[in-house]
Amino acid sequence: MDKVLEITSNDHIIMIDKLCKRILGHPEILGRIIKGFIKEAKDVSLEEIIELIKEKKDREGNSYFQQLNNVIDIAHHGRVEFDYLCCINLPQADGTMKRIYLDVEIQNVENPGYALLTRGNDYLSRMITSQNEKEYDYRNYDGMKKTYVIWILPQAAK
Repeated sequence: MDKVLEITSNDHIIMIDKLCKRILGHPEILGRIIKGFIKEAKDVSLEEIIELIKEKKDREGNSYFQQLNNVIDIAHHGRVEFDYLCCINLPQADGTMKRIYLDVEIQNVENPGYALLTRGNDYLSRMITSQNEKEYDYRNYDGMKKTYVIWILPQAAK
């Protein structure tokens, strides 16, 4: 009976985790996260951000928003599975667009046994490395795009 309870509990946790990740990707929720925490979104209204997420592409077929594969596997460094990984092109006051890479993580365990800041740095490094050959290469490091990792900690101590 204990084994049945353990399996049921694990299935329940996995289901909640998947639902949380879907909620993060909802345009209304993700738009508020971007507007509230991304410096490059300061001149863009919440409504515009939500539309960028919903529309995904402009009339010429250029991407405004893209949900990315949430798994990054780097040779000799292992595999990481992100909760919600995306990039968005945000219009700037000067008429240009800024591409931002964003990872939003939900951490339900208050103390997982390691520093979350260290884990965040690892995730950030992997996101930058994954841009290699897409956004920049060894001849043009200036093509590297800004990345953000945002952690939501529902169980955090006050």
